[in-house]
Amino acid sequence: MPKFYLILLLTSLLCSPSRGDVSIVTTIKPLQMIAEAIVQEYGSVSSIVDPQQSPHHFTVSPSDRIKLARADLAIWIGPDFETHISDFFVQSELQAKTITVIDTPGLQLHTVGDGQLDAHLWLDSSNAIHIAKAIAEHTAKMDPANATSYRQNLEKFSRQIESTNQQIAQKFQTPSTKNYAVYHNAYQYFEQQFGLQHGMVILADPEVQPSIREMITLRSQVNEQRPSCLLLEFDSSLDLVSTVLKGYELKLITVDLLGSNINLSANAYSEFVANLADDFYQCLYE
Repeated sequence: MPKFYLILLLTSLLCSPSRGDVSIVTTIKPLQMIAEAIVQEYGSVSSIVDPQQSPHHFTVSPSDRIKLARADLAIWIGPDFETHISDFFVQSELQAKTITVIDTPGLQLHTVGDGQLDAHLWLDSSNAIHIAKAIAEHTAKMDPANATSYRQNLEKFSRQIESTNQQIAQKFQTPSTKNYAVYHNAYQYFEQQFGLQHGMVILADPEVQPSIREMITLRSQVNEQRPSCLLLEFDSSLDLVSTVLKGYELKLITVDLLGSNINLSANAYSEFVANLADDFYQCLYE
């Protein structure tokens, strides 16, 4: 890191904001939505990754680093997900003001491929409750005058998620006879929570394009499984999809994995999960 920016970071760390207005900065918007449900009017919450930009390819800017350093609390998933910013969070002076989500107790965690952690853990709403608990504990310690409010907000958030989960479970109560494909295996937290299962995956690793041999295998799978729809993300390669499908027609649904279309509020995360359920319902039942 250039010496100039290091000086700015250290200066920011020494200038602690007032305790009555908790400042939280997250990497991705889903974490921002969870934090907003806890903090509400007692502070500010922002995120640094554009929700329409892949966190896998995100490059942190000097201004982002300064923003994180100035925050009372910084929240990220962990080095398995935001690989391009992991160097920032390993600084010892930041540990006390950082929540590394993958270290949160009680999380339901899944793996992909050869046992690598699937970091899309915010898609399981039971994990969101555990993350919210960690945020409530940290904010209560930082701002004890409003600790009761943070804990009450946590209770409201938990009840809201439980209600949303019941509504979603009702949506998928009748098993669908349709098969579906996913651009890459990013949905298993939501799928396993509600008893869903995709039939095939287009891209095994979002960092690696498939080889010619793999493309031939994918085309064969499409013809054999005949999926009725394909779940995409904002940054999915439509050229790759077109090549794999090669004239096979099916419904394409773009899933908002980071909640880019959700307005920030105390209800934002619940709306996000409900929208995700609507996307799956459209794929499987309409």
